[in-house]
Amino acid sequence: MYRHDQISMGVDLTTLNQQAVANAWHVAELLKEMSSTEVARRTRAGALVSDQRFGRGQHGDLGAFYAPFDWINTEADIIIVGITPGMRQAETALLTLRQRLITTALDDQSMARALNDAKKAASFEGPMRGIAAQLMDHFGFHHLFGLETTAELFGKAANRAHYTSVYRYPVLQAKAAQWRNYSGGEAPKSRANPLLARFVEEYLMPELMCFKSAWIVPFGPTPAAVLNDLGKKGIIDQDRILSGLNHPSGEQWNRHNCQLDRVDHAHCAKNVGCAKVQDRSRVLRSQMAALVGQQIG
Repeated sequence: MYRHDQISMGVDLTTLNQQAVANAWHVAELLKEMSSTEVARRTRAGALVSDQRFGRGQHGDLGAFYAPFDWINTEADIIIVGITPGMRQAETALLTLRQRLITTALDDQSMARALNDAKKAASFEGPMRGIAAQLMDHFGFHHLFGLETTAELFGKAANRAHYTSVYRYPVLQAKAAQWRNYSGGEAPKSRANPLLARFVEEYLMPELMCFKSAWIVPFGPTPAAVLNDLGKKGIIDQDRILSGLNHPSGEQWNRHNCQLDRVDHAHCAKNVGCAKVQDRSRVLRSQMAALVGQQIG
């Protein structure tokens, strides 16, 4: 387990990426032996949680497994932080890496490129990217970042973005005897689960401390709560955290329409949590206006 002094004295992005390559080699032979169908099946069933090589720990009703999400874009000046990779994203990342393993004779350097490609292909895959761009653009993130639209962070400006999660590897939750995607929890009690706390300390903290001047964009209240804690402790610069966005899940359009001001807020459905969404939006709107105004000034 990392201590704060270890992070500040010796852990840098190069070291972390070397560890990412070592992690991939640890599962490479087993991943090559599995068919693509088996990789997909075991990922969707959560079977990798209990696999000796892939498992990353269990506590209570939560379990986690390895998927190649640990490569770090060292050029990034914008850090996009989700909750944890879901099954769909994990499947894409593992299959992308497997394809490279079975078609190419890899060394450490080419493995690094494969990890980068796998993570780019899978991070916030699907409708989340489009929703995230709509939410960020609504609050003027593209102006702060000097982009025409934040959709470029998932395309031609991807070199500026580092995609990560507060819980780096896929965390699943056991419900009715089946593993399901973990949807997070912003309350301190939820985040106190030892598995989640370990992921923050061992993976997230060393990673973020290497980016001293990047903007940090949490998607949803769970990452925002974790990052707020780290900011209060002085581990990251609290002024560079741009909190307040919804998590861009494609299953929450009532909530997204609320944050995008496409609805009459007086008639939002109760399950939207309109008051909380609007409170977060007001704070974020004020922060963004001040930051963009500083740039113009």
